[in-house]
Amino acid sequence: MPELLLITLYIIGGLALLYFGADWLVKGAMTLALNLGLSPLIVGLTVVALGTSVPEALVSVQAAIGHQGGIAIGNVVGSNILNIALILGLSALITPLKVDSHLVKADVPLLSGATFMLVVLLEDFHISRMEGAFLLLCIVGYIVGNILTVKKTTPEENKIKGMEVPEDPGNNFWRDIALLIVGIITLGFGSNFLVTGAVDLARLWGLSEALIGLTIVSIGTGTPELATALMAAYRKSADLAIGNAVGSNLFNIMFVLGLAGLVAPLDAIGINSSDLYVMLAVTILLLPTVWTGRILDRKEGFLFLAIYFGYLYYLWPA
Repeated sequence: MPELLLITLYIIGGLALLYFGADWLVKGAMTLALNLGLSPLIVGLTVVALGTSVPEALVSVQAAIGHQGGIAIGNVVGSNILNIALILGLSALITPLKVDSHLVKADVPLLSGATFMLVVLLEDFHISRMEGAFLLLCIVGYIVGNILTVKKTTPEENKIKGMEVPEDPGNNFWRDIALLIVGIITLGFGSNFLVTGAVDLARLWGLSEALIGLTIVSIGTGTPELATALMAAYRKSADLAIGNAVGSNLFNIMFVLGLAGLVAPLDAIGINSSDLYVMLAVTILLLPTVWTGRILDRKEGFLFLAIYFGYLYYLWPA
């Protein structure tokens, strides 16, 4: 079998396993948490958000174990640029986006701060185990803060239109446990296949592992977020579309990189300062829309798309 075909099968197979594994993991964890008495909103903001970040986390952890820091960090940086510039850009083209949820409004400034913190941490293009542990502590604080906020404020203030978390999930403990286990195992195989394929593709094409992480891997692991946001935009649920992108970016920075950095120190080989500044710039561009209550309209959506495809053009070698 030709090498390129085998690599393609590894990448496509890995992405498929990540997609189904994440779906099973989220379903199992969500219904299990609801049956344990957590509110649907808390489940949506914590369990579901963590579950949808697991593909990125396992890919980055797998890369960290193999000393491929360029893929681990490139996956996060590329995903965060993609979530705002591509996903929100496309969503705004479908329907103008206006945020109403108090929680989503609070998360955007927090994301700007977290992104700036990551740029500072990566000034030496290295994430140590101590920095990884610090990022994990940050995500724990974020989750606890969300839970406390939900408990202190009214349900109407925190309502995120379009978030589909069942009030009555049914009671099947062993089915939920089975979904969790199968989802985790499937994700493990999927992350292994994807990283193996990405590394081999970089070697075959003479590209840096960071470039593959910033593009192919980040686009692949960002597919669930893309599907969720586009469906939310189609249903005119701006809160869910923007909240999905912002929440994913927060978890990418604090949970994904934190976990990968704790497993093994990461060297951002192939990552440039320009990649970090693009990530920071698109995040800051989102602030005025949320703070002023303005609508993210189609012109701004087109601007985000132009930034994303311009960035890809800048990245890819001639």
